[in-house]
Amino acid sequence: MSEYLPGGRYFFTQMKVKDIQIDSAQTIPQLIKRNCERWGRHPAMAMKSFGIWRRYSWQEYYQNVKFFSLGLISLGLKPGDVVCIIGDNEPEWFWGEFATQAAGGIVTGIFVDSIPSEVKYIAEKSGAKFAIVNDQEQTDKFLEIKDELPSLKKVIYWDPKGLRNYDDPILTSFNEVLKMGREYEQSHPGLFEQNIDKGKRSDVAFIYYTSGTTGLPKGAVLTHEALINTARSFVDRYPLDENDDLISNFPAAWVGDSFFATIPHLLTGARLNFPEEPETIAEDTREVGPSFVIYGPRQWESLVREIQVKMLDAHPLKRFFYHLFLPVGYKMADFSFANKQPNLFWRMLYGIAYLLLFRALKDQLGLSRVKFAVTGSSVLSLDTFRLIHAIGVELRQNYGSTEAGLISSHGKGEIKFESVGRPAIGTEVRITDEGELLVRNNCLFSGYHGDDKKTWEVLVDGWCRTGDAVNIDDDGHLLFIDRMDHLGQLSSGIKYAPQYVEGRLRFSPYIKDAMVIGGKDKDFVSAIINIDFGMVGKWAERNHIPYTTFVDLSQKEEVADLIQKDLVRVNSYLPEQARVRRFVLLHKEFDADESELTRTRKLRREFMEERYRELIAALYSDGQEINVQAPVTYRDGRKGVVTTGIKVRDIEEKAGVA
Repeated sequence: MSEYLPGGRYFFTQMKVKDIQIDSAQTIPQLIKRNCERWGRHPAMAMKSFGIWRRYSWQEYYQNVKFFSLGLISLGLKPGDVVCIIGDNEPEWFWGEFATQAAGGIVTGIFVDSIPSEVKYIAEKSGAKFAIVNDQEQTDKFLEIKDELPSLKKVIYWDPKGLRNYDDPILTSFNEVLKMGREYEQSHPGLFEQNIDKGKRSDVAFIYYTSGTTGLPKGAVLTHEALINTARSFVDRYPLDENDDLISNFPAAWVGDSFFATIPHLLTGARLNFPEEPETIAEDTREVGPSFVIYGPRQWESLVREIQVKMLDAHPLKRFFYHLFLPVGYKMADFSFANKQPNLFWRMLYGIAYLLLFRALKDQLGLSRVKFAVTGSSVLSLDTFRLIHAIGVELRQNYGSTEAGLISSHGKGEIKFESVGRPAIGTEVRITDEGELLVRNNCLFSGYHGDDKKTWEVLVDGWCRTGDAVNIDDDGHLLFIDRMDHLGQLSSGIKYAPQYVEGRLRFSPYIKDAMVIGGKDKDFVSAIINIDFGMVGKWAERNHIPYTTFVDLSQKEEVADLIQKDLVRVNSYLPEQARVRRFVLLHKEFDADESELTRTRKLRREFMEERYRELIAALYSDGQEINVQAPVTYRDGRKGVVTTGIKVRDIEEKAGVA
């Protein structure tokens, strides 16, 4: 339901339409015990080593967790003690994590590429008593800083390669701790089971340290309840079972691994597969054929580029089929986005396209058995989104945070590329007057470790402040705009998100680049836009619009009308006060050779605002045209000057959506 609250705040609650299956397990170790009793010898994990997949049953899984937990207790681990883990995603990482939690301990993860000073910061701040490490490289980091960590009792390594001659008494091997656990079991029978049974959902399970992009890393404290509830809401949108396969490809120290891989694996019994090396993920993923994959936008864009590169080198017959059937895939993708059922003709045509083209493409990308695919963390281009759908992969968008769990996701039949989906089951969201998203659910973190002040700033009256600027459309989908501290501000105090608008405009095939203008001395938002000369040129030819040069084409009224449709489309996603009101079509492209862009095509915003100062002034005056003289550097090194009249245009909302 939704209602408009006093103070201009929009409040939206996603009602629970069905119960999520709840069992008696309250903690992560209790889930492992349940799974061992339920599935026994059924494969639970698989790790590729020396080219061979080594499988572990739920019984082996349980035994390793049990004896490692007892081994830690024999070494002095007590409830509430912290164990830090650093290493690649391998079974030992997770056995160590769950063994710690079974003993009542708390885990904190450290990213594998952390330098010794970063390792020290997290181990010191968390008060770690034990460290579980992967190999010689990670062992050396702790040996370098061990004298600065008086609380640290043991460093336990699981890969002994290169450590044969290490004799520091702080070191011991993973296998040695397992052996200690077996011996401890003899004198303390039933202790492990008792520890598991007395675990409570409110017990702290993990301290996740943020990346620290806005300062020093903060340790977000999550209970078993928060982690399990987040994973349950995720599985509600992405149903899995014990016959499915997952790939462990996220850093285990990142909360996303628990949310979207490890805990769903424990809830559903789906097998968790570990690639041999980070460099072999693509090959190993193809061998596994996972039922579910989650990649970031850059990874999805990399997969699309891989398709395009393969087509350039493919046999002419394969290229023919690619160009013949790709439009069919796009048509089916558009049916899906519109939630429409294609007629018999399109279903039959797509069936042929799938057999001759798309099935092989999916197999090459390791997506042959994928039931669900997810992207998240930043905006994915429409072209990439459509192509992944075109080849038969149902790609959805997720939105979540360490502090608030899974906030929203696309569901079946409700995929809108411009949104991050509807709120997850049981999640309430609220938009403040300033446009910030607040979240309330049963997945919230408990606070920041050792930082009450920051905790009180984020957790307010049962709501979690996300720090994200978000809008809600008429269908209840969340439209992620930007981080609040990345927003600009107009003279009226209204916030706007330049990068969000620029990114959405670049979705258009006719817009190559854009720079959004605003500021505290401006009453409204405006934009300087680069047309894509190739695409707009083809459009002009199809519509019998004559032109001579880039400059000539950019100032055509018909082209302005075409671009305005995209501006209106993007405006429809924005609060009314933050919409683009005026725009110009620049007579040239933004150019890295002229210092307008970085070499990675990011805008040099301050430089651009100074360079186009007169043009920007015209956008905020009553003038309708401005003559500009701009220096141009040609590809052969020659320099010249372009003089032309650039028209300033007002956006008419009645122009419609392209």
